[in-house]
Amino acid sequence: MKLLFVSNLFPDEGNSVRGSDNAELLRCLRKSESFDIRVISPRPSLTAWTGNRCSVAVPSEGDSVFAPIFPKVRYLPKFGGRWNDMLMQRDLEQDFRRLINEFQPDVVLGSWLFPDGCALARLCDNERIPLVLITQGTDTHGYLGDSIRRRKIVEAIGRCEKVICRSADLARRLREAGAAPEKLHVVYNGVDPDTFRPIDSELAKQRLGIVSDAPSILFVGNFLPVKNPLFLVQAHAIWNTKRASAGKAPACLRMIGTGPLLGAIQAEAIRLGTANEVEILGRCSPEEVSLHMNAADLLCLTSRNEGFPNVIHEAMACNLLCISTEVGGIAERINHPRIGTLVPENDPESYIKAIESTLERTFALEDGAESPSWERSANDYAKILREATSFA
Repeated sequence: MKLLFVSNLFPDEGNSVRGSDNAELLRCLRKSESFDIRVISPRPSLTAWTGNRCSVAVPSEGDSVFAPIFPKVRYLPKFGGRWNDMLMQRDLEQDFRRLINEFQPDVVLGSWLFPDGCALARLCDNERIPLVLITQGTDTHGYLGDSIRRRKIVEAIGRCEKVICRSADLARRLREAGAAPEKLHVVYNGVDPDTFRPIDSELAKQRLGIVSDAPSILFVGNFLPVKNPLFLVQAHAIWNTKRASAGKAPACLRMIGTGPLLGAIQAEAIRLGTANEVEILGRCSPEEVSLHMNAADLLCLTSRNEGFPNVIHEAMACNLLCISTEVGGIAERINHPRIGTLVPENDPESYIKAIESTLERTFALEDGAESPSWERSANDYAKILREATSFA
């Protein structure tokens, strides 16, 4: 089957983590289901207003097999809800039609509902080719509250054959917004079991050069307001104050990620006097993330909203328990004490209590059995994509 994938969320040589889950999905589809795949990954850019639509990135070495192109598209930040999908449609039309004619895909798969999915719905309608959309999280959580974007998203879903939702919570939100329930299918992201697997914690610490025996908690995610990393820095400081009063050594907080709140995180740790116990690790490879998961005592997430963060599946595969705020679709997977504990949002006392009680447990998740593989996820996608072609 020939598949054309279109989304702004796809990695390039300069940013290997942007849409890395989409790239992993496509690799698995190509390998296990014999899909022939091409990729268009539009890059919103203010310089696109000059008329220059040339590709602004080059593919990473492992993804060159998809012959991805990265055309610039016009975009209006903050106030573009009324127009960004139409701008993307116009700026993608030439490349889209060229690939439709040259590659002749059987189906189009688009990830990110607005503006990407809305633009694609009209492009596919014009070319009479079936479309399957993916909602990843923020494109549903963040945009359904805006009446214009909500209307456009529901219209796009009406034009496509199916929508893959990466949590049941996302499917519920789209259904309540007016999307046809029969079009919504829940498929969780998978993990690579060769990368994310349990290894001896002392061996992981040795490989990472960690010599301290003090408890350590781990954050993995973008440093964005929706991820609320500052809350974790503050909760960690309160927890260490309690530990100091009990004569215990300070615990370490290691944070994998980057983003606009990096400076604020560093400043807050200095203000709270915990800069020596907060390690900012930046972006890490999947192999490094796995090592840190095996070296840590807990994964700690503090999001204000989520679709479903795949870092939880990765932690499960490493037998690492998770503490998380109870938001979005997280409760669908953290549904047993052997997986982790959920706490209310912005409640530091409950969060610290959950950390302390979870660290006292004598059991852990068994062998990552609850964590789906990418192969299984790709098989679910393949079934949905094949079903969608029958609607053409």
